[in-house]
Amino acid sequence: MPLSVSDASSVLPPYTPSSAVPAYSPEPSVDECIIQNRPRTKPHSFTGNYTKNFGCGTLVLTAQDEHADAPTYGRSALIDGFVSLEDRDFVSDVTLKLKANIELRAGSVTDTTILDEKYPLWSSNSSENQCPAKIPFSTILPTYFEHKNARYPLPASYFASYTSSDGIYAKVSYTLSITITRARRRKLSFRASKTTVVVSFMYRPRTRPARPIPPPESHFLADVKAMPEEWHQLTVAVSPRPKVQLPPVDLHLFTPALDVFTVGERIAVHVQLTGVVSSLREFLPDHDSVVAHATRTPRSLIEVRLVRQTRLHIHGSVEVVRVTAGHAVLRPLPPSAHADSSDDGTQASLNWAGELRVDADVATAGSFDAAVLQVQDFIVVDVLEAAGPKSQFAHTRHSRPVRLVTDPCLDPWSDT
Repeated sequence: MPLSVSDASSVLPPYTPSSAVPAYSPEPSVDECIIQNRPRTKPHSFTGNYTKNFGCGTLVLTAQDEHADAPTYGRSALIDGFVSLEDRDFVSDVTLKLKANIELRAGSVTDTTILDEKYPLWSSNSSENQCPAKIPFSTILPTYFEHKNARYPLPASYFASYTSSDGIYAKVSYTLSITITRARRRKLSFRASKTTVVVSFMYRPRTRPARPIPPPESHFLADVKAMPEEWHQLTVAVSPRPKVQLPPVDLHLFTPALDVFTVGERIAVHVQLTGVVSSLREFLPDHDSVVAHATRTPRSLIEVRLVRQTRLHIHGSVEVVRVTAGHAVLRPLPPSAHADSSDDGTQASLNWAGELRVDADVATAGSFDAAVLQVQDFIVVDVLEAAGPKSQFAHTRHSRPVRLVTDPCLDPWSDT
């Protein structure tokens, strides 16, 4: 028998209203104390003005470093300022325009507009009064742009020139312009006159990694046992050259598990070669070479670098340029296999530790994808061939894609 509405209401438990939510205060009461406080870190805000004079007035951009060569804005920044006009006669329109372009050169030149926003500040059509002497404006800088039905974050201001690659360069530039339109002053004048003042500005969106990475000073072997999740292991086989009767060697590259690093940061690196002694001996400095060049460090056959790859899309083709943006300084760690070991079949290992520092002069911005221009970063490990005819193993290279950002992770235990 179906339950009627009246029957259902009779069997429901009585409803008791919830008690009121207690009052909240960010400050502790008399009998309370703060256990831990982590204030939100805010970027440094400037209070100066950027000023540019032009023929009939002045453009002022507020909240700027007055000593900087150009205004600078971050992600979703407020562009705030005003235009003051000395001669307001016949002014019919005042407009603000934000524009961004990606200019690429690789044989030919392409110029792609990724931002083109126009904002009316004043118009005689909407006002019966004369144009005011001071016109304020305030607008939010867009965060994304669209290209071929896909959405991309606006890239940072960027310039990279590759003189060794036939003059290839990539440039991302931003401008702010004010245009003052004046109606024709005489009956025989058919064209209105326009005055445009253009200011180039820097776009610097800030990005941080989600968490910190192990410091270079940490003890790797202890850390990898206690916190293996903090390390990324890349393993690749190093094969002998054709007709060389030696077993292959396994190369292990350990880097922080987090694949996001800060420009200028020191990245801990650990390299390990494992295999039989007869194979590992090929990666030890030759005794005669060490004696002959005792005044300098023997050349290491293991090299770890940070490589920045730039992809330029020009007229349907893609030009790829790679530059080194950092070298790791590796130091050998004991114990290691010895060249005079009597048992060639013994399993052993060679170990190196060091740090990879990102060169901020090369990596001037973080990694980004701007449709026609992609800037990607990789940690690359090379096993080089020994100099001369004695090389027994082939050159081996492997890479790990990473992402560079502008700012370091905030210290969770810091109040700054």
